[in-house]
Amino acid sequence: RDLAGPRCAFGRERNSFESAAAGTGAEASALGGGFWLDLREGGMSRKKSVLDLIDRVNDRVGSFASFVVPLLGFLILFEVIMRYAFNRPTTWVHDTSQFLFGAAYMLGAGYTLLLRGHVNMDMLYVRFSKRGKALADAATGVLVLVFLSVLVWQGGRMAWESVIFNEHLAQSVFEPPLYPIKIIFFLGCVLLLLQALAHWVRDVIVLLAKPEKTPNAETEG
Repeated sequence: RDLAGPRCAFGRERNSFESAAAGTGAEASALGGGFWLDLREGGMSRKKSVLDLIDRVNDRVGSFASFVVPLLGFLILFEVIMRYAFNRPTTWVHDTSQFLFGAAYMLGAGYTLLLRGHVNMDMLYVRFSKRGKALADAATGVLVLVFLSVLVWQGGRMAWESVIFNEHLAQSVFEPPLYPIKIIFFLGCVLLLLQALAHWVRDVIVLLAKPEKTPNAETEG
């Protein structure tokens, strides 16, 4: 009896020590897991902030480009009045209107992609699930990124050469400089590429995320 009491007490102390050690390990593991989770969440939040910044830039630029359209209409109306009412056609409205149309078109391209307003074939696409749509967009997005990268590369080269050689439109009486519209073309390609990249990254995030469990799957499990 005298030996049984101390042995039982020692056993209880050992069990309490092991429980405390296990609890400390679990707390450390939880802290470590939380640390890496915070790192992943911090990286994800930074990615989302960059993607949101691209969206905001294209939204602002697209909104600015929309004001070019009324100006373009006013210039065409002005040319019609001068030509048919006063018989004094201008030499600059035709070229200027073409440049303004090209500027509105290119600066609004990224905005259109932001709203997913480009024409696409969606007979099968609309039947896909969210992950299926993300997979299709990510696969075709690679081709889009390659194509737009070539446009940015060649557009930048053409804009730089136009600035260096002070290129003008020699076929026109007005002879306007060509480097402003070529620079705008390059900037429009850059904005379009950034927006395409933002969409592609979002699609990849959807693919890498864990699929949501449906209520039926939870019931079966």
